[in-house]
Amino acid sequence: MNILDDNPNSDFNEGANADYIVGESMSALWDLVIEPMQSKLSQEEISVISLIGLTLKMVGNKATAYEKLEAGELEDPKENDFYRN
Repeated sequence: MNILDDNPNSDFNEGANADYIVGESMSALWDLVIEPMQSKLSQEEISVISLIGLTLKMVGNKATAYEKLEAGELEDPKENDFYRN
């Protein structure tokens, strides 16, 4: 299912990188779900949500690095973690 098909007002940018997409997704989740329920969440639940947010940011960062690798946009290979034999 493509959620963009159901939303004609979507501002989706098909050229956006993974960091941007993850950030926008996290913002939407915060605005639509987490913030309205914040008073009902326990401290443990808030901690788990924070950990999930950090994990999603890490995934976005790694996906963006992969996109750059595939596009040949990386700088000197010795300056990043992709240079290994």
